[in-house]
Amino acid sequence: MQRYYSTIYWHFTGSPIIDWRSIKQPEDILKLGKPKSEGKSVSILKEILKSKLLRATCTEQITETYHTKEFCCTTDIPFKDLLNHAPYYGRAAIGFKANFIQHQFSPVFYVSSENRSFQHNVLENIQLQSNNFSLEFLLNFIKITNFTPKSEEHTFYREKEWRHVGDYHFTEDSIAAIVVPNHYVPDVRKYLLLHHYPEDISVLSWKLIEQA
Repeated sequence: MQRYYSTIYWHFTGSPIIDWRSIKQPEDILKLGKPKSEGKSVSILKEILKSKLLRATCTEQITETYHTKEFCCTTDIPFKDLLNHAPYYGRAAIGFKANFIQHQFSPVFYVSSENRSFQHNVLENIQLQSNNFSLEFLLNFIKITNFTPKSEEHTFYREKEWRHVGDYHFTEDSIAAIVVPNHYVPDVRKYLLLHHYPEDISVLSWKLIEQA
């Protein structure tokens, strides 16, 4: 059976510090910044593990007059495909068990940038009903992207993003795996034990992804 999804939802910790509202396609990320260093990415990963908190720090522009509330996110992609995301988000990631994410996050609804009908009939009408909180809340899970890209650098559809509006508090047993550059593996294993995480959490080397 073909696997086009993952049973682990990944959160990368090396995303560049940029204004995500100006990002229209993946290649824009590298035009405005670059992923954090390996050391900084692992440091952030460890801080997340210590605090048991994914902070909502991202917001995106949906229409000319509306941008999302701040959210945090994970990606539902197979392990081997993490390699394609490293150029944009670094080489350190926390893997959450699927059921924890599915109960708290929602999948992004991708809409073609050429779908003018949807943008006019749905997005604008939702904004006009500004007193309807439920409808407006749904805007936080819409992402406009290109469905006929010249290359992978021009579409977000492959990311299979899941979002949580606001900070996400998690527990030790929601973590399935960690992936970091090879020389950080022993340190992260010790860190997990120090902070009382289950001993069966897999700490994997990024080299494994490269060789998979």
